[in-house]
Amino acid sequence: MPRRLLLAVLACTGLAAASLLAAAEPVYDAWAWLVWGRELTHLRIDLTTGPSWKPLTVMLTMALAPAGDAAPALWLVIVRTAWLLSLVLAAELAHHLTAGRPRAHRIAAAAFASAALLLLFDNVTLWGRQAAGGMSEPLLVALVLGAVRAALAGRLRVALVLGALAALLRPEAWPLLALFGLWCWRTEPRARPVVAAVAVAVPALWFAPELLADGGGGAGRAQRDTSDPLEALGRAALLPLAVAWPLALLALRGGRAARVLADGALAWIAVVAAMTTIGFAGLPRFMAPAAAVVCVLGGAGLAELLAHVRAGARPRAGALAAGLLVALGAGVTAAGLVDRVADVPQAWRVAARGEDANDRLRRLVRRVGREQLLRCGKLATSDALVRTALAWELDVALSQVVVFGAPSRASGAFVVGLGAPRDLHDDVRAAGRLLGVSGEWRAYSIGCPVTASASPRSAGVTGASR
Repeated sequence: MPRRLLLAVLACTGLAAASLLAAAEPVYDAWAWLVWGRELTHLRIDLTTGPSWKPLTVMLTMALAPAGDAAPALWLVIVRTAWLLSLVLAAELAHHLTAGRPRAHRIAAAAFASAALLLLFDNVTLWGRQAAGGMSEPLLVALVLGAVRAALAGRLRVALVLGALAALLRPEAWPLLALFGLWCWRTEPRARPVVAAVAVAVPALWFAPELLADGGGGAGRAQRDTSDPLEALGRAALLPLAVAWPLALLALRGGRAARVLADGALAWIAVVAAMTTIGFAGLPRFMAPAAAVVCVLGGAGLAELLAHVRAGARPRAGALAAGLLVALGAGVTAAGLVDRVADVPQAWRVAARGEDANDRLRRLVRRVGREQLLRCGKLATSDALVRTALAWELDVALSQVVVFGAPSRASGAFVVGLGAPRDLHDDVRAAGRLLGVSGEWRAYSIGCPVTASASPRSAGVTGASR
């Protein structure tokens, strides 16, 4: 690893670790991956419920499982390190693409690429929130940018490995990885063993666990969205700064590498849009790698624009049209820039509030006790977003924590949060026995004898002892 990259990784890791002081609470999906990773250390996994399967996330959380209670924090450090490192990689790529330009122009290109990536706009889940909560997309972006940088440096085997890791996070990477693999097979015989290994490993790691696990269904759960191709394309257009698009067009004058990157970004967006036709979600974060490439190309295009202005050449019709597009994009960017900048600290404030609420939930669980909560079977909660966190805390499979919208006829424990409907609060309070209170959280027992023993379903603990 080059010394400069090693220093960047160490610096990003240090900052990521320090960020735990601001917020250290994973989101729904991340808790599920942590539960699955813990289960795999015991050679079993229950995929009957939860988010969609992503092999790389569970491979990493399996490696973290021996750390016990420290595993969630370590997962957040990994994702946040990747998020910060992606900003470095974006700057490095823009700097590389502008080789031969004046140093000041290259620095401007790098700064634009990094800042534009930091300010991605996701109207479903704030981009900063994804990093703060340990979602997989910041890691995906870092892997894709790392693969691109390795390929441009001629390190094709490294690029193949990084591309394969990205393909273990999102299926949209598969077509591009396949094309790159075929190209490597033809042009670089030494890369053929890596190509062959990737061709076997990627599909095996995606499909084998779901076939072998207790009830697959992750892919089926991912195919329940109502997005359409036009909606996905609209979200893609809004992801980067508006000015990045016309600047990226200017970057295409910079050479073959920029054109290949542009083709790859557009192909990624097209795959996401096409997949909506078979029920997959066209969420903005799924197109984040393509948006990151647009940010890089926007930086390179900025260097092209600065070089043209510096030369003082008389503008031709094409250059004039490009200039007008850049000016229009700059105006749109300026209009929304304040909101984008405000989204960054807002994302971390949301993460901190979520951590506070879940800390109170954990205090409730520990106060009432695992045995009491699981005495009559599954634990139920009114808040779907804390299901996976409860499964981790109680050391059970995800299927042992269910969501209810009305009092269940089955006996058991119920955790009710502030967001539950008032009539649900009233019904549970009237029918149940209060077990404990912590802030906005309340635990009740309904129809469960105090002396009842844990049911066989609740006794099947899948994780390490806590």
